[in-house]
Amino acid sequence: MSSFVFKAKKSPSEELEGSVEAESERSAVNKIISSGYYPVWIKEEDIDAVSISRRVGRGVIAGFTRQLSDLLSSGLTLFDSLLIIEDQARTLKPVVRTIRNNIKKGKTFSESLRSRPDIFSDLYVNLVRSGEAGGILDDTLSNISDLLEKQEDIKLRIINAMLYPAFVAGIGIATIFILMIFVIPRLADMFIEMGQTLPLSTRILIGLSSFVRDWWGLSGVFIAGSLFLLKRREKTNITRSAIDRLRLKIPVIGCFLRDIELERFSRTLSVLLKNGVPMLCSLRIASDTISNEVIKIDISSAYNDVASGLSLSAALRKSKYCTNYIVTMTATGEEGGFLDRALLKVAQGYESENDKAIKRFASLLEPAMILVIGILVGFVVISMLLPVFEISISAH
Repeated sequence: MSSFVFKAKKSPSEELEGSVEAESERSAVNKIISSGYYPVWIKEEDIDAVSISRRVGRGVIAGFTRQLSDLLSSGLTLFDSLLIIEDQARTLKPVVRTIRNNIKKGKTFSESLRSRPDIFSDLYVNLVRSGEAGGILDDTLSNISDLLEKQEDIKLRIINAMLYPAFVAGIGIATIFILMIFVIPRLADMFIEMGQTLPLSTRILIGLSSFVRDWWGLSGVFIAGSLFLLKRREKTNITRSAIDRLRLKIPVIGCFLRDIELERFSRTLSVLLKNGVPMLCSLRIASDTISNEVIKIDISSAYNDVASGLSLSAALRKSKYCTNYIVTMTATGEEGGFLDRALLKVAQGYESENDKAIKRFASLLEPAMILVIGILVGFVVISMLLPVFEISISAH
């Protein structure tokens, strides 16, 4: 079944733009006519545009949300704001068009967003719904874009911290690979022709070089296949939980991963509560934003405790992964009636600590990678020079 975009009219002053799913263009035309409209034009929707919209990143959603918030704040209606964004958008154009047409048919903005759960999460939809109910949709969208930008910023900070070490590692691996494939085999042939007895390290290196040269294609397929199977297995709950539990047990890194999850959880919960989403609903949605399966299951158990009458701080106190900091701040916020602000303070505290941890990690990783690559390259060079030294000594 294909998707067709169209423009149709019911009267000179009433027209409709949208999309329809149908087996063929004729079938799509019949569907439009049966709804009381007459097509002005119709064409099959661009498959590439649809596939791109299904892979929309958090940064694109944040940009869309920020732009929509700014347009609404300037006094434009929601429909006109979406029309402007649709004209300018590339990735989200078919999605925005569908949302706008749903609103034209009488649906609310949140109802229209719910039709694309692959792009707009429960968190997004529930915040929009609370903003609609309170008449503060522009402010709510601004809060959502702040939240999405913060989440994207965490990922970018980690990626940026890894760029230089990854570059050094890549150069080092490429250098060793070139030596193994092109340089070492020639030197090995020369040593064999001379009948030279080779040191152990040189024999090991030549053996590795022969293996890499003869089996590098098969080895690459094996490694790629293993990574692919591991990624597939990671999607199952049991395997993912085991891997996530192992990650949390890694010294230093485990605490860092935990704090990133707690920052995301507390910031999300703060935004939800600030925008009037009920506690239980907020707790469920905020728990779903946690990517580590072990921490998610642990904190999700607080939902039942709060539902049975416990305070949030008492429920979080039972958690194995919630620190005293988040529990104490939550209790203080509950007592003072400013829980959303207290949770935001928690998120900001974790953000500051995580930022320092990322910088420390990057500053330690860079020299460590250089040292490791230096040792490997040094081993290769020394192993190939040893026979040369022995030949030189024998000659004298």
